[in-house]
Amino acid sequence: MDAGFAQLLLEHSPDALLLLDPDGSISFLNTAVEQLFGYSRAQLLGADHNLLLAESSREDFHGVLAGLGTTASRSRAPFAGSGRRADGTELPVEITCSLIPANGGSAVALSVRGVSHREAQQHDAGTPASDTASASGAALRRRAPLAAASVPAAFAEHDDQLKAGALRDPLTGLPSGPLFNDRLAAALRRPDTVDVLLLNLDDVKNLNDMLGRSAADELLVEVASRLRNCVRPHDTVARLGGDEFVVLLTECLNADAVAKRIAESLYEPLRVGGSMVRPGVSMGLASKTAQTLDGAELLRQADVAMAAAKTAGKNKWLRFRPEMLNMAPHKADGETGLRRAVELGQISVHYQPVVSPGLGSVVQFEAFARWERHGRLIPPNQFLPVAEQSGLIREIGDEVLRRACAEIRPWLAGDAAYSVAVNVSGLQFQHRDFATDVLGIVTSTGVDPRQLTLELTESVFFDAASDVLLQLGQLRDAGVGIAMDDFGTGYSTLGRLKELPLDKVKIDRSFVAMIKTGQEQLPFFGAMINAAHAVGLKVTAEGIETPAQAKYLMDRGCDSLQGYLFARPAPASELAGTMESALNAIDKVDAAR
Repeated sequence: MDAGFAQLLLEHSPDALLLLDPDGSISFLNTAVEQLFGYSRAQLLGADHNLLLAESSREDFHGVLAGLGTTASRSRAPFAGSGRRADGTELPVEITCSLIPANGGSAVALSVRGVSHREAQQHDAGTPASDTASASGAALRRRAPLAAASVPAAFAEHDDQLKAGALRDPLTGLPSGPLFNDRLAAALRRPDTVDVLLLNLDDVKNLNDMLGRSAADELLVEVASRLRNCVRPHDTVARLGGDEFVVLLTECLNADAVAKRIAESLYEPLRVGGSMVRPGVSMGLASKTAQTLDGAELLRQADVAMAAAKTAGKNKWLRFRPEMLNMAPHKADGETGLRRAVELGQISVHYQPVVSPGLGSVVQFEAFARWERHGRLIPPNQFLPVAEQSGLIREIGDEVLRRACAEIRPWLAGDAAYSVAVNVSGLQFQHRDFATDVLGIVTSTGVDPRQLTLELTESVFFDAASDVLLQLGQLRDAGVGIAMDDFGTGYSTLGRLKELPLDKVKIDRSFVAMIKTGQEQLPFFGAMINAAHAVGLKVTAEGIETPAQAKYLMDRGCDSLQGYLFARPAPASELAGTMESALNAIDKVDAAR
């Protein structure tokens, strides 16, 4: 038979046909697979076959695979179980497996049929359990070796562990730490390039607290799938536990490009637990050099780089540099220096204007903490994490609030509609007298509480371990405004906004950055703005850098705008120049409309 005709038959077979490589990844599929499961071919090629199995059927199916190598006919009776579609729904399936030679080892060919509810019941009633699974659960594993001969020689000694599932993560089906370490050690023994990318998901605990364990598990499974789709079949993606993943790249010509591709893939929002979420991810990249001693050292370097990425503001990746190893002593030095700065009053405040396009004026200033050290200004994202870890955040927060109220008071006196915004850390709410302290500072500086706005990130509103909502209610009763910062990057839904003690939401700069020319079709802006307005909230967009971005958001009813287009943060002594810059920018945007 002509090979081309044979390929045509496979492609158009009414049954869903797949080929699994020795590591369990999908190397071939036909059109029927896409139609049955709802995934595209691009999503499935190179992905782990667990993606297509319901959790309840994985153990039994892996037991079937484990038994193929000892079955004389190299095939066996159909397996009846449950598959998992791209939308998360399950369907009853019947899978026939056959072991075939491939590249000197063995692969597995699968034929999958969807079965009706009646057929599924027949299978349940008439198929002996011994035909689909071993009676001993201890003999099963998450992803069994497809045949004894298919297991790479470097890992053959661990076959017993593989059969017990010890080297596979039960949730995602990815290799776990021990298997990853073995593969890393084997890779380092070869002369090829070796790169390790360590990833940590930020705020998974908050997602678990707010939406439940199943939603957090959905997120982890989706992240695992996206990571697999970003690398080549022979690269290794592993889950080290909790919210930490690691990628092993071998013979990779451009590891930085892979890191960038992963960052972009994980930045795309995903739906879990009925909500759209965009998980924050911090990543560290380390590469083998002539001085690399072992895998533990390479992982330590990746971990150091990942920690540096978190310190730099999260949601980014950094490549390891030797000087990062000295950051621990610098951290201790930084804590000592920061404590000294607080004692000497060396924490200053800079202000950035927030403009109202409708009024054509500056209506608010946001206060930003600054630390002048060794002749340069250190931005808050570089020293506030140290302040939080050292317990200094309360003192610094009080100092910033006190300075902001005192320095901006002359401007606030010009119009009761003017206000000053101050960022608040969730750790400050752990002090039960936080609201009382805020109101005391406002009173002592002679500022009307209605002219103060406190800005909090989404996660603070859902901190079950603190009495955040109680204190926010106390502050709002006194007239203080409450704004949700970085809206859209966390786990709140539009429908939940009306349940929170809020006056304003701030659209995160990452969304604004999607506006390049002003001609983009980005319907979520209208959805966010209209939903906020529907429950009586004002909307500010931050990170405005171009007239096109300003015009785009003005046309969609955004109440106020903030960003470098109007002015950079500046000390109180430069407020007049800052306001002039902001007003000139408003005029330019209006002229372009």
